[in-house]
Amino acid sequence: MVNKSKKTNNTNKTNKNFALGICTIIGVVAIIVVMITIILLNRGTSLNDSFFVSDDTKYVLTLDTDSVSMEDPEYNPIKTHIVYFYSGEEITGMKAYYEYSDPTAAKSALEYLKTNYEDENQNKITVNGKYVIFTASETEYENLTANDVKEQIDFMEMLKNINTENPDEEDTNDTSEELIVESTTEE
Repeated sequence: MVNKSKKTNNTNKTNKNFALGICTIIGVVAIIVVMITIILLNRGTSLNDSFFVSDDTKYVLTLDTDSVSMEDPEYNPIKTHIVYFYSGEEITGMKAYYEYSDPTAAKSALEYLKTNYEDENQNKITVNGKYVIFTASETEYENLTANDVKEQIDFMEMLKNINTENPDEEDTNDTSEELIVESTTEE
């Protein structure tokens, strides 16, 4: 009987050690998963062209280089994306993303822009990759509605489309209309 009880005790110890080992492994895996999740969440969202598209949370207006110019042309962005964040009819935030050719150019522009355009209580200026980001204070958009912003962006897009039309195409159309008139008159 003594031998049976020693075997039972050894088996119980082995089972307890095995269970403890399994729990330890599960705990370590859980900690690693949590750490990876935290790292990924803290990395932030990567900005790219797909972000600068209007959707059900934001309206976006993209302007070309000639639409926005700094006092020092060296710091002019390639593009400027003005993003209005909204919920329902309320504008909840506004940011301007100045796009530069690369992160080095953006960091260089950041120092210039902070010196010349950032004020303590209003606009905040940061950098994310090749973008310098102006975060507007609430006072800049507090009286706007989502509908106001959408109308303004639609109007700006219309103006942009008018300005980008090729004048040579208009001349071609005028000439073809003249030819039609001439050929009708001859008959």
